[in-house]
Amino acid sequence: MGNAPATRLTIWPLHPPADISGNASRRISLSSDHLRLYHSHVDGTRTILINEQEMHKSKKGFDTGSVHNIDYNGVTYVVTIKATMTGSFTYTCTVNNKALKSHLERPAVAQGDLVFRVSSVHVEDMMGMMSEGAGAPPASEPQKVGMYSVEVFSKEAGQVISNSEKRFSDFVALYETVRMMYGGSHLAKNIPPPPGKQLKMTTDHLSQNFLDDRKEKLDNFMKKLSDFPGIMGVPGIQGFCGLDSV
Repeated sequence: MGNAPATRLTIWPLHPPADISGNASRRISLSSDHLRLYHSHVDGTRTILINEQEMHKSKKGFDTGSVHNIDYNGVTYVVTIKATMTGSFTYTCTVNNKALKSHLERPAVAQGDLVFRVSSVHVEDMMGMMSEGAGAPPASEPQKVGMYSVEVFSKEAGQVISNSEKRFSDFVALYETVRMMYGGSHLAKNIPPPPGKQLKMTTDHLSQNFLDDRKEKLDNFMKKLSDFPGIMGVPGIQGFCGLDSV
C-alpha cells in the first residue's frame, strides 16, 4: 500500500446470510469477520484482507475497476470495484448475491470539501534566495520577488481555513512532486500544469500586469489541482497549502 493515497473500505456482515449452514459458533465467527479493501487511486494497487490476513494483492496501471472472489472459511466474498464516469470508484461486497453493510473510511481531510485558490500577489524584498532562471544575483544581495497568497476554502465551513505565501518556483516544484507521485498511473496525463516560465530578458516579472496574469493562471492551476483524484495524499501538499497547522 505504501504512501499512495488510498480508499479503505471496511466491510463486515452484521448477520451471516441465512443460507450458510453451520453451528452457532460458526455463525458468530462469520458475523465477526472483517474484510478490508485498500484501493490506491494513484497506481491502481488493491489489497484485500480478512481479519487482517492478506488474501489478495494486485495492481492495475490503467484502472477501470475489477471483481475479486475471495474464499475464506467456506464463504466466497465477491468484492467489486467499479470506475465511474467522474473518475472515482464505487465499492461493493456480496455473499450469495447479498450486499454486505460497509463503512468507507475517508481521509482526515475531505478532499471534496476543499478548494485551493491563489487570492493575491505582492512584491517582497528577500535576502539569501536565488532568483529564478539564469543570471541570479549573489545570495547575499536582496532581490524583489513576487509572492503569491495560497488559501484553502472549505465549502462546508463557508470560509478560508488556511493561508500560505509561495514563490512561482514553489508551484513548479509542487507540480513536479505530483508528476512523480502519479508516474505510471493512468491519471498522469490529466495532471493540470502550472503556467509556463517566461524569460526575464524579454519579460518584466515585477510588472503589475505580469504579476496579475500569472496570479490568475496559478489560481486556475490550484483550483484544478484541488479536484484531482487523491491529491490530499501527495507528500507535501498539506504543508504547501498551510493545512498542516490547521
